[in-house]
Order: sequence, then structure tokens, then C-alpha cells
Amino acid sequence: MLERAAHLSRHERRILMRLLEAAIPAGEILRGADAGSCARAQQYLAEIPGAVAAAFRAGLWVVETATIARHGRPFSLLSLEARQRVLRRWEQSPSFGRRIWLRALLTPLKMTHFDRPDLFEKVGCRYFWPPVQESRPRWLAQVRDGRAIDRDESIECDVVVVGTGAGGAAAAYELARRGRAVLMLEEGDYHRRPSFTGRPADAYRNLYRDRALSFGFGNAGFPLWSGRAVGGTTVINSGTCLRASARVLAQWRERFGLPAEFSERGLGPYYERVEAMLQVALADPKHVGKIGEIVARGAARLGYRHSVLRRNAPDCDAQGVCCMGCPTGAKRSTDVSYVPAALERGAQLVTAARAKRVEVAAGRACGVVADLRSGRRLRVAAQAVVVAGGTLATPLLLRHSGLCLTSGMLGRNLSVHPATKVVALFDERVDMASAIPQSYAVEHFADQGLMLEGGSASLDVTAMAIPWTGPRFAALIERHPHLAMFGAMVEDRGLGRVLPGPRGSPLVVYNLRRREIDLLHRGLVVLCEIFQAAGARRVLPFVHGHDEVSTPAELGRLRRSWLRAGDFEVSAFHALGTCRIGTDPRRSCLGPDHEAHDTAGLYVCDGSAVPSSVGVNPQMTIMALALRAAEIIDSRL
Repeated sequence: MLERAAHLSRHERRILMRLLEAAIPAGEILRGADAGSCARAQQYLAEIPGAVAAAFRAGLWVVETATIARHGRPFSLLSLEARQRVLRRWEQSPSFGRRIWLRALLTPLKMTHFDRPDLFEKVGCRYFWPPVQESRPRWLAQVRDGRAIDRDESIECDVVVVGTGAGGAAAAYELARRGRAVLMLEEGDYHRRPSFTGRPADAYRNLYRDRALSFGFGNAGFPLWSGRAVGGTTVINSGTCLRASARVLAQWRERFGLPAEFSERGLGPYYERVEAMLQVALADPKHVGKIGEIVARGAARLGYRHSVLRRNAPDCDAQGVCCMGCPTGAKRSTDVSYVPAALERGAQLVTAARAKRVEVAAGRACGVVADLRSGRRLRVAAQAVVVAGGTLATPLLLRHSGLCLTSGMLGRNLSVHPATKVVALFDERVDMASAIPQSYAVEHFADQGLMLEGGSASLDVTAMAIPWTGPRFAALIERHPHLAMFGAMVEDRGLGRVLPGPRGSPLVVYNLRRREIDLLHRGLVVLCEIFQAAGARRVLPFVHGHDEVSTPAELGRLRRSWLRAGDFEVSAFHALGTCRIGTDPRRSCLGPDHEAHDTAGLYVCDGSAVPSSVGVNPQMTIMALALRAAEIIDSRL
């Protein structure tokens, strides 16, 4: 396999090796980067899209030449100590661009290096998950793999549903339950339990869109993940299930003119049906883990409201890899809930089928054209079309089809719930990877647009989350059993945009405004307070100029500081709003019934239809709205 990685020249391989040696040295118990790390990194580069690999190669040459002016020689010829000083200087650079560039370059190197069973064993983390043996249920006969279809085909149905994530699967189920002939199209594959290894590298390759390389560009820069498999992003999310608040629903009615049924009372029955299907309940205390105890201890001492989270995993046994696909099927993502239930009621599913265009006749949507991974084409004729490809993919499909363009809002109003994290080191053993990754929350500030939720991670994911290099990185990561991680998530206000990017992938443009920056700042301060109150030895927010906030004085300095968007280590979750519902065709793409303003018979039932940020994990809301929309569609067929 490594022959494929030969696109790196000998000089580039030397730069890569010298960079790895400096960035990931040995600690007291963990070995540092070696030739095997270099080979694994090369293999990774051979598998990712060519444009991304070319950008990585360019980054290597930037590293190599950046030291010549100051040191008189290229990076690869500097001593180990000098290389580590260079990396440390870049980590602390006042230039956001330099810091984010270094993070992008080192993240895959950390992932490939730490993805080793011997390193996991050294810190007491589990690496292997035994394969789960599954029976073959009858409904699998209604699933066709688009890679195996060897000729162009045409199919007729009542409703074609593009996408099998939270919205598409729920809508398909409800329509099939009502006796409609439903065909689901899914760009990804139907991965069964035996293929869920719990390893990030496997999950990024098989379950994430664009191999988890999707990125938002703007004044902060952040990864933005979404799923590409039967089940969509529900396969790779944390399983948290929360309803939209009365406050958010009231904003929808006031800002977008939505009818009175968009209220707690009106949507309550739909939420209840979703909760029953997903078997939503409070996380089992025995699987909450030490991190929940720590956060509860700190929050209680500060008087902050806190609680165990509600989840869709009734049989959870705390494998700790929810975001890599649940290896036991305990999490009721739509691939094990709504999709099988729809198939049991007669729906059909074609996987490896990428919707290319929504077809329209006489102003009415009448079908979908999809490209199969076999190279063949599938044409679907239908009375109604439900697009549920997700907030990033849906606007691209509709734009390519020439639909939902009259308002000028398609692809705009992107909300992403900007988030950041704090890591803390404790004397007590935490073992955060042996519990539910997101089991606990501090909701004290939720009405102000700030939600604090867990974000525990395995050794390799934690390594990627720590933006340090060199000896201080090595000393911290090998204390993984004593590390605790918690996140702060902001309810934003539609600040971004999705545009067509290279190779048909979404290009996300997003800028944080002062409100969101201040909320992220406050979230960091509160998390540092909580960890200090809980007795942390070290508190690490990884914000520029404040790497460590372990004392009251350091916390005061962080609280008083003026932070910019690029000072944070930002991630983004729960993309919403790029094809939003509303009553004004000038300000929205869809009506309150989820039908396009400009095209009859075209409905959108995914996160893109949600009119604004909900401030909490949105899968429950997407599903509830999809059930309501499916009832409307059924009544009109």
C-alpha cells in the first residue's frame, strides 16, 4: 500500500520526519514519532483528496523554508531543540493565520501517530472493539447498493426522499407508515455494526463527509463535521436529545411569522413521538463517568444549574466512541431506528446514490436524477420530492437544480453553534474515554445563548484537540487518564453561508461577530471557574495568550482580556438554516409547511429548514419538524 504514498519526494519525506520528531517527541511512558509514524502519515496522504494532499505538501515546504531568514538554514537541517523552539514560537504567534495553518498541518500527523494499540495500552485506554455479529433482517432485502447496479434505471414512487439523516429518515418513516410508496436515496453506504471499529481514522474515512476534512473559512476558521452514511450525522453525533426551548420557538413566531403551532404545545406531540421512537431517557448515572462528577462538583460550589443529559441510547454500555459510530447499536441513530422502521413498512432504499438534480415539470417537482457509484444513472419519478441532504449539501443540490432561488436566501443564514473547550488535569484518575462522551451539561446560561456540554475523547482525538507541540505536549498527552474535557457551545444568529466549492463539496464561509465572541469568552471563563472549583491541578483553555488558567489571578486576567475571533480554538456543530422556513418569500426559501415558495411538490426536511439556531443539539427538533411536514405531504398526495 505504501507505494501509493510515493508522491512525497525524498526531500519532502525528510521534512515530514523532522517535523514529526519535533512536534511529537517521546515522553516518560509514550514513545515519540518514528519512521512508522512517518509511513502512516504518508499512507494517510495517499488516501485523501488530491487537492488536500497537495496543500499539505505545500505546507511542508512552508515549514522547510520559513526558518532560512532567521536561522540561515532550512527547518530539516536545524537541531531538534531549535526545531521545537520554532514550533513553539509559531504556536504562540500573534498571527491567527499562522496558528491555524500549523494546527491544520499537525492534526492529521497526531491522529496517525496516536492511532496505535500499544500507545493506548500505555495510558490504560481501550483500542479494540470485538466485532458484533448481526442477523440479516428481512427488510435488508429492500436495500440496494448503488455500486452493484450495472445499468441505468428508472423507478416510480409516491415520494422520493433524498438523505437518511434526522429529517429524511423521520419523514420517510412517517410517509411509509401512512401507506405511501417511499424511495430513500443515500449518498453514503449502509454500514452495519461489524464495520464500526471505534477508530477515528476508519470513521472519518467511512462515515464522515469529505473524510472529516470539511472546514469553515472566516475570522476564526473551524472544522465542521457532518455524516455521509445511512443515518447521516445521527450516526456520528453524541446522542444528546433536547427539545427547542419555549424562548427559541417564540423567536421563530416573532421573527419569521410562523404559526402558533410552532410552540411547546403545538410541537409537543411530535417531540413525544420522536422520544418514543428513539427511547430517549436520562443518561445512566453509572455511565456518566468521572467527568460528570467533576463538573457537578465544580458547578455546585459555584451555584450553577447542572444535570445529566437526555440521550437516545437505552442500552448504552459506555464504549465512549459515539461520534465514531456506536459499535453495539445502543445509540438509536436513524440507521437503527427510523430507517429500518420505514423499510419494515414497505419503503425502499438505494445507497451509494448521489442526487444530482431535482426534476421539475410545469412548476412542480416530479422526481430526482441520481448518479450511482457504479457509474450508472437512476431516474426517480415521484408525486413529491423531499430533500434532506443536510444543511451543507441541500443548498448545493437545490442551486444546481435552479430551485429555491427567488428569495436570494438559499445557502445563507448558516448557523453552526460555534464551540470551544477547556481541558483540565486532575490528581484523581478521570478516564474520560471510558464513559459517555457527552453525558453531562451546565444549562445555567442556556437562556443567554450559552450551553456547556461534555466532550470527552479517546487518546488520539485528545491529541488532535491539543494545539501544542514538543515536550510540553508529550508531557500533557501521556497524562490522558487524568485529563477532563468540557465544551462551551454558543447559540449564534445565522452568520454564515454555504457556496459551491471544489469537486462539488460545500464551501463554508462564516465570521464570528462580537456577540458570539463574547459568549465564547464567557464560556471559557465559566469552564475555567468550574474546573478550578472542582480542584483541578491545571486548567488549559488553549486561547491565545492564555494557555493556562490554573490560578484565580490567571482567571481574572482571562476575564478582563479583550479576545478576537482568531484567539479561540473553535469547532462547529449542528449546522442549520441555509434553506429556512418562514412566511415571507423574500426572507425564506420554504413556507411553514416546508414546501418551497417557488416550486410545488418540493419539500425540505433537514437542518437547513430550521429557521435559526436552537441553542441545543438539534436532532430532536429536525425530526419533530419532519414528522409534521410528512403529515402535510401525505394530506396533499
